[in-house]
Amino acid sequence: MAPNWTQIRDDKHAEQRREIEKGIQLAEQAAPTLSKELAFAIRSADAATIVDNVASKEPGWTAVNVMRTYAEAAAKEHARSNILTEIMFASALERAKELDAEFAKTGKIVGPLHGVPVSLKDQIDVQGVDTTMGFTHKQRQPMPEDATLTRIIRQAGGIPFVKSAIPQTMLSFECGTPLFGVAKNPYDPRRTPGGSSGGEGALLGSDASVIGIGSDIGGSLRIPSHFSGCFALKPCAGRFSSEGCQHCNPGFDGVRSTMGPMGRSVADLERMTRVALDATPELAATQTGIIPMKYRQVDLPKRPLRFGYFVHDGFVAASPACERAVLETVEALRKAGHECIEFVPPSTVEAMEYFVAITSAGKHEILMSSLKGDPTESFLYLTTKAAKLPGPVRWLLEWFTGSYMGDAAAARIIAANGGKTVNELQTWHHRRDCYVKAAKKLMWEEHAFDAVICPTQATPALKHGETNQLSVLSLRTIHWNIIDSTVGQIPVTFVDAEKDAPSDGWEARRRAAGGSALLEPRVYGPKGIYDAKDMAGLPVGVQVVGRQWDEERVIELMKLVDNALGPRGFGPGEFAKRQQVSDKVY
Repeated sequence: MAPNWTQIRDDKHAEQRREIEKGIQLAEQAAPTLSKELAFAIRSADAATIVDNVASKEPGWTAVNVMRTYAEAAAKEHARSNILTEIMFASALERAKELDAEFAKTGKIVGPLHGVPVSLKDQIDVQGVDTTMGFTHKQRQPMPEDATLTRIIRQAGGIPFVKSAIPQTMLSFECGTPLFGVAKNPYDPRRTPGGSSGGEGALLGSDASVIGIGSDIGGSLRIPSHFSGCFALKPCAGRFSSEGCQHCNPGFDGVRSTMGPMGRSVADLERMTRVALDATPELAATQTGIIPMKYRQVDLPKRPLRFGYFVHDGFVAASPACERAVLETVEALRKAGHECIEFVPPSTVEAMEYFVAITSAGKHEILMSSLKGDPTESFLYLTTKAAKLPGPVRWLLEWFTGSYMGDAAAARIIAANGGKTVNELQTWHHRRDCYVKAAKKLMWEEHAFDAVICPTQATPALKHGETNQLSVLSLRTIHWNIIDSTVGQIPVTFVDAEKDAPSDGWEARRRAAGGSALLEPRVYGPKGIYDAKDMAGLPVGVQVVGRQWDEERVIELMKLVDNALGPRGFGPGEFAKRQQVSDKVY
């Protein structure tokens, strides 16, 4: 008899509701006089402000009041958007009480995250809590110890209080699993918050967390931040510890995944990055693959900086909204006195070809074995099932796409998606390494750029299900995972129904660029997914791309870009402010 998946989800959601109710009741008992004004001020505070206000004994600013505020905000957003997996309100509140008691006794804060609520992607172990990753067979198996990042956060005074939704296998920019169901975008419940750190993006984008920890192998930090209007930093693999962070494809390192911070400001990213990196020297002795390098103080040159930028990736044009975000960033940088030069980037299609070839080499057998009987989510079809097509069928698809459709780029990606021998995989690795060397030479030597500005995605947030046939759109972020650049994501603007409607000039540029004959009609054709009127109000971000091992400098570059853009409706409290004035946010 087949499992009743609706009943399984209902049971899990009922369990979550009980945990939420228990936690909120305890919070109300511990902080019975929390005013709306104070709660709003707390939701409008970044991590530094929370720590400073607690340390200076500002009226009402205690770790308990901060935790109650964010527990209630997270519970409310979860009720709307289904973005939480594990609720830890009760234990978080208990820790907040301990911090307040310790501070009252000693007059000293524990560390740079004292009393700061931190949300964790549901692959990060917390002692005594499940790490299901949305798999039913992982329920009721509490982890025996904290992940290293969880421990580091606690030592700095931070309080893990929720774990957040991810897509099945974490190899998608949708966000749903059979166990928890579909997570929704805080700006539009018809749309996905992105993936794979989708729950984190939604929590931070809705002012329901202060700092989040996610991971990224092909855009999983940046795409959710772009879709939900928050900030993120993709470090290079090896700078953040991943010990105790579970994966669905253990042992795979052809494209290395990295843990990284998400937040509502560059300052929050910097604070979390400092905490994580300052712990690395002592970790390197016992952990594999971590670089023992503390956070470095980096000063940008006093001269005007030299930014490269591009909007078209040679495959699918950036939508008018995403193009405008890049051009407004370029304009702001130029007004600030910096040089911005449009250039043709290293081939994104070639980078996607390497990603597909390397990740599909084993036909995703280890990855998919993690399901253990769970039904496969539809968004995984192109990624996983296509890799198992018989050779003649794949050849026919490649021929049809390349020769009949005239889409050589898509044909290359189709051809790359399949099982490979060890020798074939080694050849792909060598080709990738040659590509990376040439890409770095182009950007950092020939052009001598200080950074590159480019779209995070071709479009703003997609509707649920629209990623099923469009997973290849993630090539704009995958590009930088292949090159192994440090990358920041910054929210820039919101979709405007009039400004971002396709114009004749934009259409002419799109056709002249010669994009994918297979994909572009699905995005911009008569029945395409891009609709500026329907997308109005969605956030739009850009990537700030630096060199390898460039985390500290990219954070400084993000500060510069953020300051050049000025106030624009993003940051701590901005979503909460919209909640107070408009029901349309819901």
